Amino acid sequence: MNAHAPAAAFSKARLKRLIAVGNVLAFAVGLWTLLFATAFYWLSLALCFLIPLAAIALDYGSRGTLDFEARRGRRSPLSLATLLIVPAIGLGGRAVNDLNFTSYALLLAETAFAVISLVALFLRFEPGLKADRNQLATIALFALAYSYGVTAFADVLLDPSSGRDVETIIRDKHVHVSGSVKGSSIWRKIAVDPAAVPGGGPWIEVRPDLFASFARGDQVCVHRSPGLLGTTWYELRHCPPSPSP
Repeated sequence: MNAHAPAAAFSKARLKRLIAVGNVLAFAVGLWTLLFATAFYWLSLALCFLIPLAAIALDYGSRGTLDFEARRGRRSPLSLATLLIVPAIGLGGRAVNDLNFTSYALLLAETAFAVISLVALFLRFEPGLKADRNQLATIALFALAYSYGVTAFADVLLDPSSGRDVETIIRDKHVHVSGSVKGSSIWRKIAVDPAAVPGGGPWIEVRPDLFASFARGDQVCVHRSPGLLGTTWYELRHCPPSPSP
């Protein structure tokens, strides 16, 4: 993004080194977040949120020296494609797999608005993207994954409502394994009494860092809340201790 940008702070050689290191970090964080986030869950999500912002700031400070080239075998060493897309997919993927909503219509409409706004912002500062379908596709993919992840997590994490809990019992647990029994798990589900789940379905998506803390037969609570952005969400929680008599 080069409009009204300050003078470039880094040489091309230094930018190449920064991007090379950043690409390794982006791949590591993105893959960990998507496939192995049984530990450092919130740290990995925070990094997936921040790495693309840092890449955009670097592009702004470089006065348009960088690009978003993503063609296989032709990627520029000054491309920010990996720094944008891989963490965004990690963030969006965790939102898809870990969060439960009663309806997705409003959430998807808000995501679409965020996508359009992000793409318009890039085009405002990088008019040349209009003539480069490859780079524009990179921006669109980033905007889609990043916008959904940020919108969904914002609706849940920033929800000011205290919500309400419904007690139930864990009936079953399921871990989806990709590839084979030794593959990586992308999502985990727990089944409870259908009456306790909005919509009547027994299965609830559960964060990977919390899955092991639940066991069949446990007394648990299904927490439901209206959401910051108006989309009602729910999750499985350990019930709070009963107040002392």
